[in-house]
Amino acid sequence: MTQEEQEKKALEFQILGNQYEQYKEHLTHLQKQKESIENLLASLEEISKLKSGEDFLSPLSSGVLVKTSLKEPDKVFMTVGAGVVVKKDIKSARKTLEEQKNQLTLITSQLQSQVSQLGNMLGQLQNELS
Repeated sequence: MTQEEQEKKALEFQILGNQYEQYKEHLTHLQKQKESIENLLASLEEISKLKSGEDFLSPLSSGVLVKTSLKEPDKVFMTVGAGVVVKKDIKSARKTLEEQKNQLTLITSQLQSQVSQLGNMLGQLQNELS
């Protein structure tokens, strides 16, 4: 392999390595989003078991809770984008979240495949550069 070919392969290795790391970061982010949706689904399940007027702890942010009295145990408010909030029944909210979770699962699967392909390509290039 000539010096020029080796430099070209080294540059390709660097570019693919950067892309590989970006994909892995994106994959981690998607997995966190999916986990968040799963937690929301579990919370909706718990809320649906409560009765009107029952008190429970509601999170404001990480580690900060407020005691809340439930007025409508069968309704939630969800953002639908662009700062728009709509009132939905629990069943409809669960359906929306399940659809989002399914989309994330599909995207995650596709991205994992791409990460695997990039990993294989990087391995090949590393062997060629050795």
